[in-house]
Amino acid sequence: MKPLSVRFLDHWEAQGWTLPGDRVAVACSGGLDSLVLLHLLRFAAPQLDVQLTTAHFDHGMRPGSASDAEWLRGLVGAWGVPLHRDRATTTPESEAAARVLRYGFLEGLVRSNKVDWVLTAHQADDQVETVLFRILRGTGLDGLRGIPASRDPGILRPLLPFTRTDLEEYARVCRLQPRIDPTNACTRFARNRIRHQLLPLLEDVHPGARGALLRLTRNSKRTIEALDTLVDLHLERVMVEKEGSQIVLDRAAVMEYPDSVISALIRRATTVLGLGLSEAGTASAVEFIRTGSNGARVDLPGPLSLAREYGRVRISGSGSGLRGATEEVAGKQLLDIETPGNGEGEVCLSGRRFQVRWGLMSGAGRGEGSEDGWEWAEFLPDDLSFPLRIRGWRPGDRIRISGGRKKLKKVFRESQVSLSERRRLPLIVDSEGLVVWLLGRDSTPGAHGREEGGWRFGVRDLGNV
Repeated sequence: MKPLSVRFLDHWEAQGWTLPGDRVAVACSGGLDSLVLLHLLRFAAPQLDVQLTTAHFDHGMRPGSASDAEWLRGLVGAWGVPLHRDRATTTPESEAAARVLRYGFLEGLVRSNKVDWVLTAHQADDQVETVLFRILRGTGLDGLRGIPASRDPGILRPLLPFTRTDLEEYARVCRLQPRIDPTNACTRFARNRIRHQLLPLLEDVHPGARGALLRLTRNSKRTIEALDTLVDLHLERVMVEKEGSQIVLDRAAVMEYPDSVISALIRRATTVLGLGLSEAGTASAVEFIRTGSNGARVDLPGPLSLAREYGRVRISGSGSGLRGATEEVAGKQLLDIETPGNGEGEVCLSGRRFQVRWGLMSGAGRGEGSEDGWEWAEFLPDDLSFPLRIRGWRPGDRIRISGGRKKLKKVFRESQVSLSERRRLPLIVDSEGLVVWLLGRDSTPGAHGREEGGWRFGVRDLGNV
């Protein structure tokens, strides 16, 4: 295999990141990875013709951090590399807070025109740990792409193709003596537990697990690039108008797609507007497009708003910025219950209004609210997985029944529920998207357990809007 210095130079030139004379700052903590990156640029790749500087941010989170900063100042001075340096005014309370401060400093160098690029020393093992951590948190496909090789403003990560072993060998040959951060061995931090405990276990179960996770990131990136291209083509098909901060879609054309594709189209449209949309916000948008009445409007986080105008849906980057999709659509097309507690609200499904009440059972039965017109479901404490959502039926829904689960479409057929009526029946859906109760059907295993801490849930039909 070629030496790291040769492979690094080949990778850099293949990317075409910089122009001759560009001002480049290496974010250097004094640790192994960043010290190797600095050494590569200073001694192994002078033909890159960049103006090299160093950037160091002291978080002050541990004893000895100030001495690390002084050590680095002396080292880069001996190497003839200028240093940009700053320190946190107050000690960050977490690794996440420290990261925000660090990137604020680094990005500030670019925004203030002190440098053109900032280089961080993330390498292949960091990529593996990041992707694995995201998997454990339930990431979507986009999160499987891992750490990007570049991002705005001016952040580059040229070591991503190379492993920690590559860097350790380079440091050994060049006799580099990096600073040791003792917190990197502390398993109190989730990333360190992944690095020192989980990954070795995975390698024991499946040798080559690290390489497999890296292939996953590459494959995910290619898949997302292909999907993005296809989504763009379909967005052009359904888009009637784009002007300023607004996009108008042909609702009939959008409705030809399944919810998964509609979600992708909405997210792409909001991206075009320079906005983002959460998973909950996307679900609310899809629900509004499917069931919102003519003249209706819904505000989503972003801020973003959707309006139904006859056969069109207008997406505007001018929503009211309310706290979340739950409150913005409560009493309309869906209703979210984030945590156990007592509450009341309304939903409107295909022109019919429903009053909803929920709360903890005290063991005394239904109590208040048991008047005529209410239908009730009762659940044992462990029956429900929060957050819950009250919404209408969607194709593909499955309902939990005694002994397993069943397609809701089959339940409708067996009960001879018409297509028009299906859209107007409120459902309780748990955090996994599984229907746990359907109005007019007792289908929850363990229900009616009137014990302390159990749940009761009531729905009353208020008639047409």
